[in-house]
Amino acid sequence: MMQLQRGQKISVQTICRTWSLEVVLQHQGPLVIDVSCFGLDGAGRLSDERYFIFYNQQRSPEGAISLEPSRSGGETRFRVDLAALPADIQRLSFTAAIDGGRTLRELGQGSISLWSGGEEAARYTYAGTEFSGERAIVAGELYRKNGDWKFSPVGRGFNGGLRALVESFGGVVADPVPPPPPRRPAAPQAPRTAPSRSPIPSVEDILRVLPPHVCARMERLARRCQGELDFLAPLYKASFAALAQVPQAAERELQTVLCADASGSMFELYQGGRVQQIFDKVFALSSTLSDSGAMDCWAFAAKSRQLEPVTLDNIRDYTFSQAGGYERWMSMLNYQYNNEPEAMRDVMMIYGGLRRPVLVLFLTDGRIHSDWEIEEILIKTSRFPVFWQFIGLYGEEYGILDHLDEIDGRHTRNAAFFKMEDLEDFMDSGFYRTIFANAAAWLEELGRKQMLS
Repeated sequence: MMQLQRGQKISVQTICRTWSLEVVLQHQGPLVIDVSCFGLDGAGRLSDERYFIFYNQQRSPEGAISLEPSRSGGETRFRVDLAALPADIQRLSFTAAIDGGRTLRELGQGSISLWSGGEEAARYTYAGTEFSGERAIVAGELYRKNGDWKFSPVGRGFNGGLRALVESFGGVVADPVPPPPPRRPAAPQAPRTAPSRSPIPSVEDILRVLPPHVCARMERLARRCQGELDFLAPLYKASFAALAQVPQAAERELQTVLCADASGSMFELYQGGRVQQIFDKVFALSSTLSDSGAMDCWAFAAKSRQLEPVTLDNIRDYTFSQAGGYERWMSMLNYQYNNEPEAMRDVMMIYGGLRRPVLVLFLTDGRIHSDWEIEEILIKTSRFPVFWQFIGLYGEEYGILDHLDEIDGRHTRNAAFFKMEDLEDFMDSGFYRTIFANAAAWLEELGRKQMLS
């Protein structure tokens, strides 16, 4: 029997000498574990949910994958006939998810093994000590490669349970909630706003409080918000009104960078236009703080990539058309999970060397990839003029983001976090005011510590 290492890749024929085999997952520990097999297409998506094999659907249509009775406690056994799989099934991903609120760290030991002819041919072993707050693991994968089938132990922890795994592969978990509203209503409607703690300033108050160059910026944008861009007008009004309540944030031009989660769990938010509406609102904030007329934009999942800047010319349907739209982003960035630390490091490669202050608006729906890496990055970047404003969208399991104030060793308080449970909160100037207040406090600290040129 061959002992395999994480990331190793080996031909199934080499170890099993047949396309017909069994895949066995074994787990020890005081946990209830849901083990599943996802039959994925060439893009890594669960395009046919009949190939999601789990306790409630134990057989694929042609019988090439089946969930078999266990022979011992803690064991889950799949019978797989690779030769019988349809050509569009390119990968089988074997996963385990913790039921309830417990985590993989409580796992004693786990393994995934390949069996052929009643004998164990190869095994990969993992332990709970390798994980922290993760609630699921992609244990291993069988995949097609140049006419061959290969096996690779993955051993990657995943911040989320079975539902998060299904969504990360592009599957849909039914929820008893109404469908998301259309991206653009046919007729303009008055936005529903939450009560603000302080009255919204009048135009006269705004002109009196803000510096002349910021007032001129407001007037230029008001003239542009006509015709197809009229949906931006109420957003600019709310943003400048909020800035007038925190005028310290207007003392310096502040470059804004948007970094948006494009992992699979965000698919419905993109599809229903909710992320596009968020882009609209954040772009209005960016235009309020700078004369550049453009907002740098990044998307991230397992990988990250800088996209074309957001401008008045492309904002209207940016998430649907730019660089192929959100589905293309998800495909090229490996949407199966979100890797915030990699995105943060890539952003710092571009903006860390700038002498001017930069505000990074970091959108995520939670299931944070690595708390300790994010903490380390925030400590290291606290000596640079970069502020991380994390915004949680409809998600859960935000990990370290819920405890930013507890991070010791930072030179500046360079990060803040809040969550949005209702998209309509974005229509409230309180959203803008919160970000401006955080940025103003940070700018004041930079000035006090002589970090601004």
